[in-house]
Amino acid sequence: MLEASNKQRRIRNSLSREEIRNVSLLILKEEGLEGLSMRKIANRLGCSVASPYSYYESQIDLVQDLIKSGEDELLSMLKKASAEVEINSAFQQLAAIARAYFNFASNNRELHKVMFVTDYGGVHRKAFPQLPKSYRFFLETVRIGFESGEIPYPKNEYPAIARMMWSWMYGVIVLDMTGMLRKRKGSGNPIEEGISYFQKLLSKKEI
Repeated sequence: MLEASNKQRRIRNSLSREEIRNVSLLILKEEGLEGLSMRKIANRLGCSVASPYSYYESQIDLVQDLIKSGEDELLSMLKKASAEVEINSAFQQLAAIARAYFNFASNNRELHKVMFVTDYGGVHRKAFPQLPKSYRFFLETVRIGFESGEIPYPKNEYPAIARMMWSWMYGVIVLDMTGMLRKRKGSGNPIEEGISYFQKLLSKKEI
């Protein structure tokens, strides 16, 4: 890609928030959060370093927007996966959600790290003042399983079980990202295995 000095510099009003966000996501994917800066964004877009600040007050403001953008995409994927389940079963929907979440994280590794790591200048709290919508959707799916009797436990226990299942999904993703999720010969898909065990345990069936 040509340096900004080798081509005509764009004027500030020719930029858009979407352009800045897309270039930021590309840099994030290629170089991680450490490589993301307003200077690099400006260089990619062929504009002055001041131009992105017309849309974002600071880099933290930009990262917050990236987190929200990622959350919207993840929520959309979870809803789509859940809606495509043909069998009216909470466990089938939870399995579809787990697969979609795993796929999102696999395809957006650096973005996923930013979304669920909480030590970047307090930006995580600003982006998620309440529970993330993706988690709330998952929580609602677990609640439906309780109310239908598919998960035969007292209804007030559904938040705790949802936390446990979400933690398992997140743990599998971290193992995959760190190269620790090595499939042995004859072993199954870790997502399918996990859901199968949860279904047996939560249905009070013997493993």
